[in-house]
Amino acid sequence: MSAPPTGGAARVAARVYLDRDTAIIKRPLAGLPLTLVVPIHVFQGVAVEITPGALPGTLTARLFLRHADPALCVPLREADNAEDLADDWAMWGESLKLPLLMCEPDGTISTVSAAPGSSFAPDRRRVYALTARRPRFLNRRKTGRLHPVQTVHRGEREIIARH
Repeated sequence: MSAPPTGGAARVAARVYLDRDTAIIKRPLAGLPLTLVVPIHVFQGVAVEITPGALPGTLTARLFLRHADPALCVPLREADNAEDLADDWAMWGESLKLPLLMCEPDGTISTVSAAPGSSFAPDRRRVYALTARRPRFLNRRKTGRLHPVQTVHRGEREIIARH
């Protein structure tokens, strides 16, 4: 796979591994292997870019994960027409929970649809570590009790049993 799908940056051979949470990008940098682990939520969205093709009257459409740093953009698919990418574009956006973006020829980026699932409430924050309450599994246990102070009998003789 090639690194930056947009801009005039040089193309560098890279291998990309994607899952729902992270993108692992392996590519050489100054002759040394470089591995970058980028969380998916850092990407701006799933973008499509339509550019003129090699032949006059043809178009080339590219689908990629857009990042603020063009070197970290991850290409997903390339096709000769945008209709071939429409289903994949929506599928990638839905599966990665990222917004769908359109890269215009003048370089502007417009949002076509918001990230799926962004209307839902975020996961509840677990604040029990920050509160003074005991954890749930310890609530069933009894707390330690202080024993009453031993009584001392003053003025009495001590009886010690000896063998």
